[in-house]
Amino acid sequence: MANVVIENQDFEVLIRHYDRPDSFYYCDPPYYEAEQYYSVAFPERDHKRLHRILRNIKGFAMVSYNNSDFIRELYKDFYIFKTERSDSLSQKEGKKYEELIITNYDPYEHSTQIGLKLLDDSGYNCTLIHKPSKEQQEKWRKKHS
Repeated sequence: MANVVIENQDFEVLIRHYDRPDSFYYCDPPYYEAEQYYSVAFPERDHKRLHRILRNIKGFAMVSYNNSDFIRELYKDFYIFKTERSDSLSQKEGKKYEELIITNYDPYEHSTQIGLKLLDDSGYNCTLIHKPSKEQQEKWRKKHS
């Protein structure tokens, strides 16, 4: 942990400060319409603001969210994967919760470049449910070539 820096600032300030072509951001914002379970306020305008800044960064971004129509529509210019995990908020054993993994890059194309595989051998499985348009993919490739 000698090289770890912990900062407590607004996400937009941090992302703008550290944004470079080789930056990687993992964002785990409060889930949409589940904000009552968090001790910090994160209104709809913050979900939109997070998307807006991630859409324009130079680096790589991965965001985890709950599966909602609003989030899928908001991030339609990103790659969206669906997965399931155990629901930690539920008292029912074995209850599953659908989650979205959203990236601004094609994880199949860039997994070795950033040292992160979205799909691994441990059984953690994500299913691609949405790709950005060809134009959006090309725009991103031009920024990162």
